[in-house]
Amino acid sequence: MGNTHKIKHKKTPNNSAVTIENKPRIMEKWFSIILFAFAFLLYSNTLNHGYVLDDFGALKDNWIIKSGLEGIPTILKTTYRFGVGHLTDGLYRPLPLIMYAIEWHISPENPSLNHFINVLFYALSCVLLFYFLKRLMPPYSILFPFFISLLFAAHPIHTEVVANIKSRDEIMSFFFLMISFITFIHFIKKENWIYLGISLVAYFLSFISKEGVITMIPIYFLIAWYISKKTFKKQIIYASLMLIPAFLYIYIRHRIISIHGIEAPTSVVDNFLAVSPNFASQFATAISLLGKYILILFIPYPLISDYGYQHLNFVALSDFSFIISLLIYISLAIIVLKNFNKKSLLVFGILFFLFGISLYSNIIFTIGAAFAERFLFLPSLGFCIAIVIIIAQISSQKTKSKDSEKRIFPSFAKYSMILILFIFSIITVNRAAEWKDQYTLFGTDVKKAPKSAHLRLWWGLAVRDKALELEDLNQQNIMMKQAIEQFDAGLKIHPSYPDCYEQLGLAWFRLGDKEKALYNYEQALLLNPNKAVTHSNLGILYFEKGNYQKAFELYQKSVEIDPRYADGWFNLGSTYGAMGRFEEAITAFQTCIVYDPQNLKAHEFMALTYENLNQMENANIWKEKTQILKNKLKK
Repeated sequence: MGNTHKIKHKKTPNNSAVTIENKPRIMEKWFSIILFAFAFLLYSNTLNHGYVLDDFGALKDNWIIKSGLEGIPTILKTTYRFGVGHLTDGLYRPLPLIMYAIEWHISPENPSLNHFINVLFYALSCVLLFYFLKRLMPPYSILFPFFISLLFAAHPIHTEVVANIKSRDEIMSFFFLMISFITFIHFIKKENWIYLGISLVAYFLSFISKEGVITMIPIYFLIAWYISKKTFKKQIIYASLMLIPAFLYIYIRHRIISIHGIEAPTSVVDNFLAVSPNFASQFATAISLLGKYILILFIPYPLISDYGYQHLNFVALSDFSFIISLLIYISLAIIVLKNFNKKSLLVFGILFFLFGISLYSNIIFTIGAAFAERFLFLPSLGFCIAIVIIIAQISSQKTKSKDSEKRIFPSFAKYSMILILFIFSIITVNRAAEWKDQYTLFGTDVKKAPKSAHLRLWWGLAVRDKALELEDLNQQNIMMKQAIEQFDAGLKIHPSYPDCYEQLGLAWFRLGDKEKALYNYEQALLLNPNKAVTHSNLGILYFEKGNYQKAFELYQKSVEIDPRYADGWFNLGSTYGAMGRFEEAITAFQTCIVYDPQNLKAHEFMALTYENLNQMENANIWKEKTQILKNKLKK
């Protein structure tokens, strides 16, 4: 009994010591759970949203994605937009497309599943961010990385990325970057080459999600300098190893783009800086927009899905916005230079932001857009780090706890952060709700940016689609005319906007005014003669007039421009059938089905064409396939 008593007495302090020793890990675990739940709940209202904006091109109208698992080999060998028409594309981002293909295979045309995956990986990314920051700043209280991660999770500037399925590329790139950062820190501390291998692979996966992480190469050098106590030479060598995945990605991307990439000028409605009158004007405007990025990080309201022409326009070197923006960035540079050797986290945050935003500056070269909220997804982390550090420093200058060397997180800073998180969370939830569908998003945003040619076009399309859902023909026509008003407004902003002419042609066609439809389609082709869908739509007009030869020429031109255009092949097949060229019709319908496997009409017309050829066995096979597809689509 005495021995038993002694054993029990000995265990008690040991157990207590273990509990105290493990307390930081327990806190880390609970903070991770809280962070995951917080980030997930913030965007839980998007789980039942539909497809919006670029979601159609990224997956819903993408024939490769709709091929499911069978499309994955094609994804790996082609450019980002290869499966969605004859679009200009110098991008290689196979990982998010592979995810879409798998999700489509599991549950076709189910945006809820896609949105769930977006929110899930966003929440996981926020947790990984917390782990990264905790390892980056060991002298600091765990509340520092926790509040930085909470601020990142709640920041309203991220609503476009999380609520827009297409922006999975941003989320996955960030997700793997955090894994790479964490394992890179472990490698530096322990010199375990397994961690380096994981870091290299994760960084490469980040690249094939979205190439913007090229700007993070200097951050690896910065992390090595902040964390490592080894010689400067060794720090440089370790960080330089992260160039391996960058060079590997660049090589693969170059090979793919040299085969499938298409060069075309950037449209003024996409990025008006591409048509700058001179360098001074472009420089002043680009710097002004960089200032706007900082402003919208501090005041993320109102948020808009498009900041294009003419919502934003050129400014001069004498413009107040340019001068203020330039002074802000000069000030940031001075802060970095004066405090760099102190290994200040404020400097780390500023440099992270500057490197992250550099790719989207439009100063050295122009990109696909002049300004976009999604461009701030990665750079905003630098902002979050800097703001939390500043608030803590204002609250208490380098206060240390009595029992450790860790910098504590002052109480006033906690209350300040809670207030900011509360305000940002409200804005985020409300903004995320506006991404419900095309009609809700564009109807909201066109009021904020009435001078945006893009938004006028998109709002017109949303109104047109809503009109087509109505059963009452009079109400449908009223809404169709409202859509026409928006397309006309787009042309007033940008008179050479071919997409507005094209949609006017389609709207007038549905209203039964074939002459106006013909005029607008022809105008669209004058401005953009290389658009497959316009040729195809114009062909419908001639087909309905019975001019099969002219329709045939237009349909043939549409598939010459874009050999993967499913609707063009279907229309061409219908014209072959009307002309009695049934064998050629079958080939056209088969090609249509390759690029649009769920095209029910193409299946039905295959059966009908075989009947016209008196090949009843083949006709019955296609009737059976048609019925199987009907049942599948009903589900």
